[in-house]
Amino acid sequence: MPVRMKTAVGLLLAALGIGALCLLAQGPLPGDVAITRGLQRMAGEAPAWARLLTDTAKAPLLWGTLSISILLAYLRGGWSSARVGPIALLAGYGVDALLRAVLFAPRPVAELVAVATPGAGSGLPSTFALVYGSLFGAVLFASRKGGVVATLSAASSAALIAAGASARVVLAGHWTSQFLASLLLAFSIVVALPPVLEQIERARRKRSASS
Repeated sequence: MPVRMKTAVGLLLAALGIGALCLLAQGPLPGDVAITRGLQRMAGEAPAWARLLTDTAKAPLLWGTLSISILLAYLRGGWSSARVGPIALLAGYGVDALLRAVLFAPRPVAELVAVATPGAGSGLPSTFALVYGSLFGAVLFASRKGGVVATLSAASSAALIAAGASARVVLAGHWTSQFLASLLLAFSIVVALPPVLEQIERARRKRSASS
């Protein structure tokens, strides 16, 4: 099995493992409450920046997020990398809909942490994590170009993912464990996509050559 596919499988197994623990616990895992409370002590219980970041994973701001991620992916790995994020995003939406139809893990509750916007829906998966993991994960795992620009593109993407994770946790939209499981799931999709797309492209060229 190619290294990239082995990495994708490893990320998927990690996501499934953490997700399974979240489902079994039906509540926070060890460390979840402490992390949320710590972030809320530092940033406040419902900081404006966290609400704004949350909105960047939803229309209409999502279009700006998508554009930024495509640009960063292009700077990191060229056009072949720039196409991965949007395709991974579509796959992530499909996975999100499927998992929400069959799984339920409670979101953070006010008895344990301050909850900015109480919600009855499942905290697993995190749609935000799937969006950011797909779009900016495509930059992080792109076939790397050399140079400062490529490095800065990856660093910017990592910073945006970290900021997004902090936003969702500080607002108590998800437990950290729920967000992490969802993020790793998105990463597994991003890592697996390029070999699949290459196979499709080779098959298309072979059909074109034989016709």
